[in-house]
Amino acid sequence: MRIETDGRPAAPADLFSTYGHFTAMQVRDGGVQGLTNHLDRLDAAHRELFGRPLPGERVRDLVRHALDGTPDASVRVVLRDAERVVVSVDEPHHPPGTPQRLRSVEYLRPFAHVKHLGGFAQAEWARRVRLDGYDDALLTAPDGTVAESSIANIGFFVADGAVVWPDAPHLDGIGMQLVAATTPSTRGPVELDDVAAFAGAFLVNSIGVVAVSSIDDNTLPDAGPLVAAIADRLAKIPWDSV
Repeated sequence: MRIETDGRPAAPADLFSTYGHFTAMQVRDGGVQGLTNHLDRLDAAHRELFGRPLPGERVRDLVRHALDGTPDASVRVVLRDAERVVVSVDEPHHPPGTPQRLRSVEYLRPFAHVKHLGGFAQAEWARRVRLDGYDDALLTAPDGTVAESSIANIGFFVADGAVVWPDAPHLDGIGMQLVAATTPSTRGPVELDDVAAFAGAFLVNSIGVVAVSSIDDNTLPDAGPLVAAIADRLAKIPWDSV
């Protein structure tokens, strides 16, 4: 992994605060799908947390510098204060190869609309459910209203392939935004008691899209063909050059 702060090797002091916000993106052949969405999200969060804009061209320049010609990578852009832009470059990530089994947990991320640092609770819930044989945690409100997984948005299919996104507090992920731009979508309340009535479900984040096979004891309909159709539409979205 390579980590830079404002175009120079990162110092320890740049890396340890758990306050701040970030975005995570996949780079392929020097490009990013939804790059403008990532830059807009960084700017909006920076204005909210630090009271000032974060110019997109500055971020692009620093990401390009950190990549140093690397064509395929996983990149994180992290802002722990108003000034320093930390960019990490790691090996590319790929979506899971098999449908995911989710276990619901009663937890909602605080300030869920911000992709913020310090996500101990969601990571711990994910760890605990994996010990029980599940793939990820499904975050829910105390009344059983579905929000998101620990690291991804969840969408539910209706019979015609349109998507219902849960409207409980959640992050509008970049992958979710790209799916919503290419697939008929609505938002509304989804409760755990409702999930078996849908035509299937899937998870999506910047890494990709994957079907959900079950939630708790509910086996969901096979969403493979519907997920494949979403993946085909996503594949047609241009990869914007960094």
